[in-house]
Amino acid sequence: MPEIKVLPEEVVSKIAAGEVIERPASVLKELIENSLDAGASKIEIEIKKAGRGLIRVHDDGRGMAREDLRLALGRHATSKLNVFEDIYSLATFGFRGEALYSVFAVSRLKLTSFKAGADSGYTLEGEGGRVIAELPAPPVKGTTIEAADLFFNTPARAKFMKSDNAERAHLIKTVEEAALANLGVSFRLVIDGAEIFSLPALPGGLWENLKNRAAAIFGKSVYGGLARIEGKTPGMAVYGLFSRPDALAATRANQHYFVNRRPVGSALLRQALYRGYGHMLTGRHPACALFLELDPGAFDCNIHPQKRDVKFSSENEIFKTISNTIYEELLSKQTAAVAMTAPEAGKQFSAPDVPAYREGAAPPAPAAETGSLFGPGLQPEPLTPQAHPDWRGKDLSYIGQLAKSYLLFESGDGLLVVDQHAAQERVLFEKYLDEFSKGAVKVQPLLVPLEAELPRSQMETVLKWRDWMKSAGFEIDQRGPGTALLRAAPALFYFTQAAFSEFLGYLSEVLGEPEAAAEDLKRNIIATMACKKSIKAHDFVKPQEALRLMDDLKRTKDSYHCPHGRPTLFFLSGGDIARRFQRSGAL
Repeated sequence: MPEIKVLPEEVVSKIAAGEVIERPASVLKELIENSLDAGASKIEIEIKKAGRGLIRVHDDGRGMAREDLRLALGRHATSKLNVFEDIYSLATFGFRGEALYSVFAVSRLKLTSFKAGADSGYTLEGEGGRVIAELPAPPVKGTTIEAADLFFNTPARAKFMKSDNAERAHLIKTVEEAALANLGVSFRLVIDGAEIFSLPALPGGLWENLKNRAAAIFGKSVYGGLARIEGKTPGMAVYGLFSRPDALAATRANQHYFVNRRPVGSALLRQALYRGYGHMLTGRHPACALFLELDPGAFDCNIHPQKRDVKFSSENEIFKTISNTIYEELLSKQTAAVAMTAPEAGKQFSAPDVPAYREGAAPPAPAAETGSLFGPGLQPEPLTPQAHPDWRGKDLSYIGQLAKSYLLFESGDGLLVVDQHAAQERVLFEKYLDEFSKGAVKVQPLLVPLEAELPRSQMETVLKWRDWMKSAGFEIDQRGPGTALLRAAPALFYFTQAAFSEFLGYLSEVLGEPEAAAEDLKRNIIATMACKKSIKAHDFVKPQEALRLMDDLKRTKDSYHCPHGRPTLFFLSGGDIARRFQRSGAL
């Protein structure tokens, strides 16, 4: 018998579905794109049970005639292509001819459509790729598709689904991206009977609609820090809303990239965005809705079944156009009060700044002085601070505070310099972990809860951690679809309104699934984030507070590093200081 077999159509259809349909949000994305390609001006979406129960999309587009309904559910069926070369000049979203076929293969599907001029509408019903009923339907303009019981016939695939909160977050983000990209189309989203948002298309044009949608999707606090930017070069246009340099965020969660209105994930576009800000980022991240318009033949989104990745024919030109446009627009609007360095023309793009939660080392020491007052041959020897001095057993005499950031102590025969922020972080970090490990976190209810407005998709991510966060001392509640409330927090920490918003931003981006992460990892991440967000440098410290901080620091397991790994202190010996003044011996 031959060893090679031709797979049954049922198996082929499930394999094809696995390439296109990764999760409920993949289904929703394909259905929305079909509605957009049908010329819809209004799209209504209903979700039940995180998309596993039902995904229903109704549009007022052109609709389909009866003879097209069955063809639309077949494999390689599309109205977008005639010959292979058409792939490289498409101006529509869907073209692979696999979307409805793949959705149909792993769900119970109901497709209803009415085309103007027809006697009536028609409905097809089926499951697992098999049509079981064909019925007349009322002549309601447009198309309605209902995909129910997703993955009912592929239980192994269903096991890999994330929590309901995680899947809802992906579903909401899919609609958020579609609404940002298609400003002339109204969107309404209802999940489990609750309206998440309703975004009408306003008559004011592109910028008015973009601003209104950005305010609704990003939240008012993020939207308030955005600036309008636009620029053109031959064959290319870039425009959108971008964070002002004084309104950068702790994470890159609010970054959206679009190529010809298609949401994409592109390292090239992200790196061009970061290069456009030059040296203004300082470890923080811009929010953006970045739109790039190109000739359809200048990029290829057919390199991935879900059409999320794109390949450009002229990467350097695109990179320069985006980065230069952002830089020049920010400079012309004088939105930054810091010196900026223009992007280098023609230079290949490089990786953007690392996320703020992956703190780098301390800045390098300044270069040795040349041509100083000492004259040739009389340069002082460089200072050699000790990063790990033996200071715990020595008496400290407080001298004062430098730049409201560094505490100076006389210690033995030298000078101990302490980063007050890093030292306080270490103390809080270890105190909190000690309380947490003993199950005795002291909680402080807030008289007035702190609020943080988040994109709806981020809110779902935060909510999946709510129960575990309560065990960690944080009582987080929800008010409306996009507002989180902090009603109580560990007594060790103090949060401002802005710090709480950034803390939740970290939470929504850094942590994965609560049940999948190890307890030690979760505790360390929460403690690190909370410490970072609850205290700041540039606070005045009284002498008794400085000495108390050092007493607390002595009792920590690691007094030499903050939770991010940066040094908390260093020591200058009397000999080092004397040599700086060209004296012999110690002080």
